[in-house]
Amino acid sequence: MTVLELLQNAGRSGFGWLDRALRAAFGSRLNPLHQLGALTIFFFWIVLVSGIWLFIFFHTSVEGAYESVEYLTHEQWYVGGVMRSLHRYASDAAIVTLVLHIIREWFFDHHRGKRWFSWITGIPLLWIIIPLGITGYWLVWDKLAQYVALTSAELLDWLPIFTDSMARNFLSDEALSDRFFTLMAFLHLIGLPLFLVFAIWLHVFRISEPRINPPRNLMIGTLLALLILSLVYPALSQEKADLALAPQNVSLDWYYLLV
Repeated sequence: MTVLELLQNAGRSGFGWLDRALRAAFGSRLNPLHQLGALTIFFFWIVLVSGIWLFIFFHTSVEGAYESVEYLTHEQWYVGGVMRSLHRYASDAAIVTLVLHIIREWFFDHHRGKRWFSWITGIPLLWIIIPLGITGYWLVWDKLAQYVALTSAELLDWLPIFTDSMARNFLSDEALSDRFFTLMAFLHLIGLPLFLVFAIWLHVFRISEPRINPPRNLMIGTLLALLILSLVYPALSQEKADLALAPQNVSLDWYYLLV
């Protein structure tokens, strides 16, 4: 028996134990472990609806970006703040369910045979979602966004793609223009989501009767859990970005910013 086979057997045992525990708690029909792909799509719907609300009040400018997010978070906390937190936590939850979905499919050998096409088209979803989340953090334009923008620019400079240095755009506040936020808003709200929708369609294209939506009770329960989390522990910004000062202490969202 090879190392990969031993790893798959261990993974199947672990998921089997988790499956039994969740089945005892939720029942077979509402078992989240059997709805990982559908839950991921459901989280995307929450992200889409909450993102549209946030964009209505968002200002695509150097001075207005941070202030508009702060207005939503504190002045309009009863709707805007909740929507921002839902946007954040549903995005993180989508990463959890997507990664679990990928790992589970591999452990149970669902990446070969008739399902090879779904496997090949499903893996790129993760690489679309990661830059989608990163650009979302840029738009907040706080200290964390400054750190993410600078390190992302340095990463792009390391790649032999651009002739001019991307990091130069973040040397000072004067070097940064409003067009930067217009571009980030386009990528985050239109460009990358369109690729994501197409990738999801391609992923389920050859599946007979795919589960696009989880059971209604599971959707309601999941949404209520996210709402409670948003009210108890709302998503907040760090201090406003200042390109004259290097960020010292930032709290990373490791789901999206690990790269």
